[in-house]
Amino acid sequence: PYEEEYPLEDLEISTADFMAKVAVPDFRKAWESMGNAHEVLEKYGLQYRNQEDAVSAVVDFLGMQPCDGTGKVKAGGKPHMLHLSGVFVGGRSVLARSQVVLQKESGGVILKIAVRSEDEGVSRMVADCIS
Repeated sequence: PYEEEYPLEDLEISTADFMAKVAVPDFRKAWESMGNAHEVLEKYGLQYRNQEDAVSAVVDFLGMQPCDGTGKVKAGGKPHMLHLSGVFVGGRSVLARSQVVLQKESGGVILKIAVRSEDEGVSRMVADCIS
């Protein structure tokens, strides 16, 4: 037998690695037809200086596809709505609606997110990967 050793690089796996970015043609219709039986609601304080960075980070964390042009933040500092869709491993459709609000006094961003899927465990896992 050979007693050789090979170094392995650290590998980090996140929830986003189990999500495929899949767009839906009509987010509002998909959201309503999914129903809220397995909806998970969360609110997070994020340490980003602007909405653009926060939106980009949320898209990366979740590994989902921005819908209806909501991946780009409009100038003006108003609360931004971000609509995301994807398919989780096992073929489970997942939708997320989030509001990204700049907190001028604290310098951070508040994220309110609602995640819907056909499986409450998947909705919870997706919502929890922000924290």
